[in-house]
Amino acid sequence: MTTAVPAEARYARAFISADTSGGNATWVLPVGTAPGAAEAALDKARMLARESGVEVTLEEAGRDFRFIAPEGELSLCLHGLLGGLALARREGRIAGEERAVEVKTPSGVLTARVNTVDARTFEVSVELGRQLLVPVEAGQELRATLAAALGLKLEDLPERLWNAGGARLKTLIPLETRERLAAMHVEPGAIDRIAAQLGCTGVYAFVVERADASSAHLAARQFPAGIGIAEDPATGGSAAAPALWLRRVGGHPRLNRLTISQGEDMGRPCRLVVERSGEDDAMGWWVGGRVVL
Repeated sequence: MTTAVPAEARYARAFISADTSGGNATWVLPVGTAPGAAEAALDKARMLARESGVEVTLEEAGRDFRFIAPEGELSLCLHGLLGGLALARREGRIAGEERAVEVKTPSGVLTARVNTVDARTFEVSVELGRQLLVPVEAGQELRATLAAALGLKLEDLPERLWNAGGARLKTLIPLETRERLAAMHVEPGAIDRIAAQLGCTGVYAFVVERADASSAHLAARQFPAGIGIAEDPATGGSAAAPALWLRRVGGHPRLNRLTISQGEDMGRPCRLVVERSGEDDAMGWWVGGRVVL
């Protein structure tokens, strides 16, 4: 079936890799100002997300954003927000290089920066809200179910499970090797069935590939629950979660910068950059990357 794409919708790829391949796709749908425009745009967004299987970002005046997934609305979708901000900059609804702008999302008001690289490419970063790190009470039966759902052995799971993130908590699965991460295989619907028991909106697995006192590079995979997407090639809204875990649990208390490779196992390589400022390590996390329109 051919997807009917509204004429005003624009396709974007956020968190593209260094060679401009890959990225996490979004449709950006600007919202007009005429009476009834918002309702009409929402109807179009829901249909486009269902038919294309791609998240749709509603962008109004470069300041107000909503995120429509194939099976529901999200409180925050960072790759969609980056795509919407890039389009708003290109079309003049956001002005001024290097200036911070405040944007409204269902998860709250966030601060963003948008810089132009060329006519189609933009560097965009967003400061996330307060990050949480919460222990998960998981008995042996739930741990075994989780391991099986991920195609892992029970001994692959960490001794203690943690949920981390902001608007959408993820259960973190730190692994020992890149090969183990690549071998993960998630049963369709398995994460949906256990997410409520874990108290999360998905599972975020990662491997620390290199690190020094203040920075690290991760390879990551993320399997969301309840939004109609089996695996996410770039999860910007949760990119600070492993950073907070590394600082508080993982033995890197001075870590302030993180680069993340994600989506490689899907053939959609993405690169995310996470940086921290300020004294409170639950705040001040900026997540950014390149966007191509």
